[in-house]
Amino acid sequence: LKHTVEILHEEQERIVKVEAVKKSLEIEVKNLSVRLEEVEANAIVGGKRIISKLEARMKDYELELDEEKRRHAETIKILRKKERQVKEVMIQCEEDQKNIALLQDSLEKTSQKVNIYKRQLAEQEGMSQQSVTRVRRFQRELEAAEDRADVAESNLSLIRAKHRTFVTTSTVPGSQVYLVQESRAVSTERM
Repeated sequence: LKHTVEILHEEQERIVKVEAVKKSLEIEVKNLSVRLEEVEANAIVGGKRIISKLEARMKDYELELDEEKRRHAETIKILRKKERQVKEVMIQCEEDQKNIALLQDSLEKTSQKVNIYKRQLAEQEGMSQQSVTRVRRFQRELEAAEDRADVAESNLSLIRAKHRTFVTTSTVPGSQVYLVQESRAVSTERM
């Protein structure tokens, strides 16, 4: 953008110089025309030669003036093109600033969501850790209960062996009944 502004400034200075050259050439053309008229009025034998030189010089100046006009028109065209480019760049800068503002807003919202998700994850991890601790406790309690059941079963076997107990199984629809009979007494036990 700065470079474009510098180019515009240079082109404007060039236009001012071209205008100055143009005015100076126009003045010179006028002066030459006046001189030419004076020379024609006071023409002498060698006057025609001077007139043709002045005319040639005037043509050169006119050609120079035409060339400067052409360059001036080209400079104006370039200047307008650069002005359009500057406007386009400024519009693009405004759009970029709007987009940056939108992206920053979106980034802030996303950052807030990430923080919420992190907090929720930490809470879930805490709950998961508690669940794992409970499962381990239940597993230990289950193992202890199984150990106690094994001990009770061993004790029961020893007691049965001492009392000469025998077990018969009777199947009733929906449940299984164990009949424990001893030589002295009969009892029914459900498992």
